[in-house]
Amino acid sequence: MREETASAAGASVGDEERDEQSLITPAMQAAIGSEGAPFTIDISAELVRRLAEALEADAPNLLAAIEQAETTPGVRGAEVPPWAILTHYGRLRPEPVPDAPARGLQAADEFTIMGPIHIGDRLTIVPRLADIQERIGGRVGHALFVHHDWSYINQLGEVVARTRRTRAHFLGKHSGE
Repeated sequence: MREETASAAGASVGDEERDEQSLITPAMQAAIGSEGAPFTIDISAELVRRLAEALEADAPNLLAAIEQAETTPGVRGAEVPPWAILTHYGRLRPEPVPDAPARGLQAADEFTIMGPIHIGDRLTIVPRLADIQERIGGRVGHALFVHHDWSYINQLGEVVARTRRTRAHFLGKHSGE
C-alpha cells in the first residue's frame, strides 16, 4: 500500500498526482468523431409563428409568409430568420461520453448558419462528438470540455446550419475560493 503525505497546501500527494493525470481515456479518444443516430425535424409554419410571437419578433413579412404557408401546405415556403432552428432545439441531446465524470454543466452554445432555411424544409440533424479538451489544475480543479456538434441538412442535401454545445465536466468539487 502506498503511503501519502500531506503537502503544505493541505492536499495529499496522491491528490496532486491525480490532478496531473489525464482524464481522457482510450474509450473517450475512440469516441471522438463518432456520429449518433440522425433524426429529422420539419420547419413548420406553426412552430415558426409561435416562436416569432414568443420572441416578439417585429417581422410583418415573416408573418405574411407564415400565413401563406399555412394556406398552401407541402410547398417550400419563404426563407425564415436563423432563429427558426430553435423551434426544435430542445430535442438536441448530447451523446453519452464514455468515462466522463458525472458532474458537469452546459458551458456554451454556438450557432453557425450556412444557408437559407425555409418554411416547409425537412432538416436531418446529425449529432457528433466533435472533440474533448482538458484543463489540468486551476481554481475549479481538473476539467474536461466536451464539444458536441449537430449538422442540419435540408431535403436538398445542403448543410444549412451547425450547432456546437460545450459541456464542462469536473473531477472534484469547487473549493468556493
